[in-house]
Parts: sequence; structure tokens; C-alpha cells
Amino acid sequence: MISEQAQSGFDYIFKKAVLANISSSTDDNCEIESVDSLEGVNEDEFVVLTISSTFFRFLTLFHFNSADDATRNYFLRNANIEAGDNSAFLDAFQEVCNICCGVMNRELHKSYLFLGMSTPYVLLRQCVPFVSALNPGYVKHYRITINHSLELHATLCICDYDIVDFTVDTSADEDTTGELELF
Repeated sequence: MISEQAQSGFDYIFKKAVLANISSSTDDNCEIESVDSLEGVNEDEFVVLTISSTFFRFLTLFHFNSADDATRNYFLRNANIEAGDNSAFLDAFQEVCNICCGVMNRELHKSYLFLGMSTPYVLLRQCVPFVSALNPGYVKHYRITINHSLELHATLCICDYDIVDFTVDTSADEDTTGELELF
């Protein structure tokens, strides 16, 4: 069983990790919104990363289309690569996904001491329906829009092996810009 509080926690740490790491510049606009399903999603592939504990397995799927020039160029530019073949793009995109997952892993480590994280791997879109074979206790889909034009999708899939319940401290995320510190 995955508590409502834990579901909110997974949602929160995912959004926080993506907003902080998927954009190549602080000037980029990144928006994340929940979507009901992946119907109509046209990405051909997805990167999978897994965080596992004795209580749960947390899969994060970042859907992408490697044939889309805007997506390729954005993530190659992110990695400071001017041009590259498909393997250069995949390396760059997987590294961004890996960084996001690492941030989520560190956040979950505050509540769960023994966690393991996979390396990223790429699967084809035809594999998405088989995720249900893992019997997940919680699945959530997102649309990620960068600079109002580049669109990606993501899926969170949590398989529970025990009661999953934790809280995330959101108080540290309060905006403190504009404060002056006097000595």
C-alpha cells in the first residue's frame, strides 16, 4: 500500500528534480503538468531508471523521440555538443535523466536508508504496456514542456512490497531571494 502522503511525496520529488535539472539554462521555462494517460503520446522511446528498496521499486520513464530535431538539438546543446550522431544525443539525454533520478534518490534516502539506483537504459514505446505486468501500486503521467515548444512525457511507476509512507519536507524550498544579510 502506498499512502496518499507518499504519492504526494513521489510527485513532489519528481517535479523538483526535473525542474532543477532538465533545463539547460536558468532562462529556460520548464512546466510540468499531470496528464491522465499516455494516449496520444508520440514519443518512440523512453529512458528507464529504477530506484529500489526493500519497500518499493520506483521506476521513472522519460519518453522522448530521438528523430525530433528540436529535442536532439536541445539536449546536445545541454551537453555542450554542437552536433552529433544518435549515440551522442542518447548519451546526453540519458545523463540528464540520470541526474534527475540521482536527485530523487538523495531525497528518498532521507526516509529510506537502503536504496539502489540503476543506470539508465532505453526501451521502445511498444514496451510501455508491459509496465503493468509489474503490478504497480501507483502510476502517474506528466507532460514536460520546455520553452513553450519542446514537449516530453514522463511516467512514474511505483511497485510496493510493504507499506510505503513518508513525508517530504517542502519548507526548504521557500523562495528566499531578495533577502539581505547584514554582518
